[in-house]
Amino acid sequence: YLESYYTMVSIRNGSSYRGGSRSPLWLAYLPQIVMLFLVATTCFYFGIFLGMRMNAAPSEQSRSTTLSVDEVEAEVLRRLKLQQKEVTSIAVDNIKEKEIKNKDNKKKDDGHDRRFPKTISKIAYGSALISKNDFIQQFDYGIPKPPSKREHETDPGKDDVLLLYGSKKSLPDVSTGIVHTNDGPTPDIPHLTATYATKNCAVMNVIYTDTHGGEDQCMAIVGNYESYHIQRWLRFDGTTVDKSIPLHAVGRGVQSNGQDKFEAPSDSYALQNQALLKTYFDRLEETMAILKPMAESCAGDDNTVIVMVCNTGQSDLLINFFCSADVRGFGDVVRKKLLIFATDEGVLEIAKGLGVNVFYDEKIFEKMPEEEAKRYGDRAFTQMMYAKIVTVQLINRMGYDVLFQDVDLVWYKNPLPFFHDKENPSHNFDILFQDDGARSL
Repeated sequence: YLESYYTMVSIRNGSSYRGGSRSPLWLAYLPQIVMLFLVATTCFYFGIFLGMRMNAAPSEQSRSTTLSVDEVEAEVLRRLKLQQKEVTSIAVDNIKEKEIKNKDNKKKDDGHDRRFPKTISKIAYGSALISKNDFIQQFDYGIPKPPSKREHETDPGKDDVLLLYGSKKSLPDVSTGIVHTNDGPTPDIPHLTATYATKNCAVMNVIYTDTHGGEDQCMAIVGNYESYHIQRWLRFDGTTVDKSIPLHAVGRGVQSNGQDKFEAPSDSYALQNQALLKTYFDRLEETMAILKPMAESCAGDDNTVIVMVCNTGQSDLLINFFCSADVRGFGDVVRKKLLIFATDEGVLEIAKGLGVNVFYDEKIFEKMPEEEAKRYGDRAFTQMMYAKIVTVQLINRMGYDVLFQDVDLVWYKNPLPFFHDKENPSHNFDILFQDDGARSL
């Protein structure tokens, strides 16, 4: 018993002693080694046996996995449909989630539905509709209705003005229906008078646009720094409009049909303009000598000369200006202060008949067109623009103040006292322009 116990304890400690002699280390692990060998051998032969049985007699499941081409295609289609259903389900869930978010975004604390979401509340806090006739009558901003559309007539599709309020402060005193869709008798945008709708508008930007016969045009209002220029984007490949290409910025002269009305001047135009300038500078001293007594006569005590440029094609507008001035009671002021630069002999004779100072130099203006411009930016138009610049420069060079205007304008009242009034906030400005909106030339 004592010998057996001593032997067992010695094995657990990694060595064996009997009668004080030391046994080899491998002898202590012999039983485990033998057992491991037997298990490995058994597993090896069992694996070989099982593999032979499977190759010799395939199971029903193995035979069922052997499919024809048609069956493979059917299985592929089945799995594709399953994937499409999963994708559709995910997309629907996403849309529903966005709708819930948008709905929450449009809700105000009191539960009313906002007309516009909070994401654009600094662009469109609310909205109102104003009759176009009422708006134009209230705000004379220089763009009248077409002659065929008078105050009592309609302009289908453009009868109303859409007013967007940029903040709560700009709303009228009663804003029912302006901000929310469900706090009025109907969910429609309310119709208001121009006076009431704009009562609290400290600033109002007016944008006028047209779809030109229903073309596929969009209008984007972007919250950004204040800009008074409307960018124009077009799916234009340089020749024609192509809806398959992305939108990109184009110049104002590019029309919806792809035509560019404001192409860069050709070499021949550049040479013609150089010739005009050469003639102008060659005859500058002689021209000023002729002009000086005329300008001095017009300037009078206030040192101001009214300047117009006209050709025969615009002569009816010139006559209309004089008729309007006579009717309003300041025809004598016009005849005294106005100096007309005639670009052809026809206007020279008409101006003399009107009893007004007129200057004509056949050398400077020999190549000026006699007919009116057929469209904005055409050759006749640009040549007349050149003549207008030259005439203003000539009178300013003599030291006189100049009030220049086109012949298609009429005066409601004499504007000269406005410019000469030293209490006028605009009196100290060197140049005052009336902005007609065009910045293309």
